[in-house]
This record gives sequence, structure tokens and C-alpha cells, in this order.
Amino acid sequence: EYLLDGKSALKTDIMNLLESAGFSRSNPYYIVPQGRVTTLTHAKDGERLALLKEVAGTRVYETRRRESLKIMEETDLKKKKIKELLEFIMERLSELETEKQELQEFQELDSDRR
Repeated sequence: EYLLDGKSALKTDIMNLLESAGFSRSNPYYIVPQGRVTTLTHAKDGERLALLKEVAGTRVYETRRRESLKIMEETDLKKKKIKELLEFIMERLSELETEKQELQEFQELDSDRR
């Protein structure tokens, strides 16, 4: 059980809070091993940027952003499916309305005939 300010919290919330404060699960101390400095000076821009993002703690927000974008895409797909289903239902309702009118006319003519 996790508590944050006396309130119940999820483990992921606690981990995200710690990561946003600069405590990373992958490298909690940010110790640069011997020889790594030379490697960093010769590293490509992308590799240095990745290291800076990790040290700055922005990786958490990028992960959340990717998750949010995925949820938005799934929601858009569901919305599109619902729209197609609604269009199908409206078409079917129109057809049934036409059939209802035809049936009423038939019943009136049949009652007149009798």
C-alpha cells in the first residue's frame, strides 16, 4: 500500500513523481563511469540528447505523451466505428419507416376492400 500526503496512491504514481523529481529507475545516481566521459564527447548528437533527457527527467513526460497519443488514436478509431454504426442504423431506420408507411397504406386499402 502506497500513501502520498496521507492519501492512497498507486505505485506508478509514486514512481512517476520520483522520476519527475530526477530519480530514475535506470540510473538512480547519475554516476558517470571511467571512460564514459570520452565516449560522451565523441557521441552523436542524438545520443547526447537522449542522455540529457534522461538526466533532466523528461523521459517520464515523453512516455506519458506516447500513452496519451495511443489512447487518442484508439478513441478516434472507436469514434469512427460508432459513426459508421450510427449511419447504418439511420439508413435502416429510414428503410423501416418507408416499410411502415407502405404497410399502413396496405392495411387501409385492405380494410377498404373488405
